[in-house]
Formats: sequence, C-alpha cells, structure tokens
Amino acid sequence: MEVGWLEDFVSLASTGNFSRSADDRNISQSAFSRRIRALEHWLGADLIDRSRFPTTLTPAGHAFYQTALDVVRVLHRERAELRGMVKRDERTITICATHTLAIHFAPAWLNALRQIAGIGEINVKMIAADLHDCGQALMEGACDIVLAYNANSVPSVFGVARFETATIGADTIIPVSEPGARGRPRHALGKAGQEPFPLLAYAASSYLGRLVGSALETWDLARRARPSFESTLVEALKGMALAGQGVAWLPRSAIAAELSAKRLVPCCAGEEFALNVDIRAFRRAERERSIVEHVWRDLAASPKDNAFSA
Repeated sequence: MEVGWLEDFVSLASTGNFSRSADDRNISQSAFSRRIRALEHWLGADLIDRSRFPTTLTPAGHAFYQTALDVVRVLHRERAELRGMVKRDERTITICATHTLAIHFAPAWLNALRQIAGIGEINVKMIAADLHDCGQALMEGACDIVLAYNANSVPSVFGVARFETATIGADTIIPVSEPGARGRPRHALGKAGQEPFPLLAYAASSYLGRLVGSALETWDLARRARPSFESTLVEALKGMALAGQGVAWLPRSAIAAELSAKRLVPCCAGEEFALNVDIRAFRRAERERSIVEHVWRDLAASPKDNAFSA
C-alpha cells in the first residue's frame, strides 16, 4: 500500500469527481482510477459507489475516510517537522488563504483579530495557495486555519471532510471591463442582448471557475461568452480586464480602487449578474493547540466587514 493511494482517496472523497481529482493529483484519469482500485483491492472492500453520479462513498468508504485523512495528515506533519519546515511555536498560527483573500482581506481581518481582548500577541504565518492546496494543507496538518470563498451553489473541497467553519465576511463577484466611450463599459451585458463578448475566464478546475461557469449557464450567458484568456488568479484576470481584453467576474474587494478611479466599470446595471459569496474560515474539528483553540473561539467576535463586506 502506498501513501499516494490514501492521498488519492482523500482527494476523491472531497471532490466526488474522478476527472477533477486526477487533475488535482497531476496524473491521468485512467492511472488515478487504477490507484483507487489498488487501494480497494488492498483493503478488500469497495470504497467508491460507481453506480451514482456524482461519485459517492460506500459505507466502507465513509468508515475508512477519517482513518485515511488522519494517516495522511500525521505523515505529512512528521515529515515537515523532520525537514525543519514546521516548528511547534505555541504563539504561532499558520493560516492558508486563497490568493485574493491573502492580499485583499487578510491584512485588515488580522489587524481586527489582534485587537480582540484575550488573544494577546500572536505570530501569523500566512500561506497563499489555490483552494485545493489550502484544503490539502488543512487535511495534512500543514496549516491551522483556511480562509476561502464559499457559495451554497457550488460545494467546496470542505464539503465531505470533518471541518468546522465560521463566516467572517462577505464579498460580491461582479462582471467588469475597461470603460469605453463616455465611461460606459466596453463590453455591456444585458438579458436582452445577443452580442457575444470576450470572456476572461477562471480555470474550470478552480472554485471560482466552477462558480462563475455555473452562473453563466443559469443566466444564459454561456452561449454568448467567447473565452479569450484563462487563469486561476484573480489578479491575472484583473490585469487583462484593465488592458481592455474582455469581461471578467472579479471580487469587489480586489477591484475597489479600480472601480473608484473608473479604470474598471460594471458591465451591467445593478446586481443583475452579480454573485454573492461568503468569506469563511475553516479548521479541523478535532482538538488543536491552545493558540488555535483561542483564536477560533474569538473568530465570532471579530468584525465581519473589516476588509470588505458586500
């Protein structure tokens, strides 16, 4: 039995999708499926119910999931400590955040958190990563808390695993483009319109990619969208929008200055094609170091609009 098989299984349990997990694990889908089969053969039990879509766990899979999660987390934590990557500093808390939240939300949020009576002096190690890597880091014990966007319409990587969550803010994702004549959007959107528009898209495998992609279908905009650029990074899409290359759905928190200066303008009136998302903190459900428990208890007392709240 290989540790990689356990990591594959944990990923599949989180995504419920063989193709997505294979991409996340950077192997072909056929190789990924063989590894899951090998794990099932080693255990002598089927872990995945392949008769349903999306993929679900069998009773044996549910029973084995927490064991697999614990083994992966302990092994990665021990390896990191042996390599000198993790130090057990009782006043240090490691936070993993998606890139946009690490840049535009975390600084003000952390400042407010430090002001809460009782927390005292804490040292924060901030890691910026995509949502999948944040989830892996939390499951493996490489971080204590994750900050991420969450919307009820699209499940996140935290949907199956045993995590606690707290809502700590909110944001709105809106379509914007460079202004054209008279300050109007160069690429206007409207339910009555039929004109195609260049779409600056998130990678389909990313959380925002799934969220925006699903919304475009709901709004009947997918047939008009002509993808011209793709990235997992909000900042990359923002740069392309500022260069006049198309329409991007971007968090207000990431473009507040550009909206104020009218370097970017909304592509529709009101909130017609806006997406409201929560900003959430996630942690493992089991008992953690005292500093983690202390910080988590005080999360509910922190202001919900310290960085941006729609």
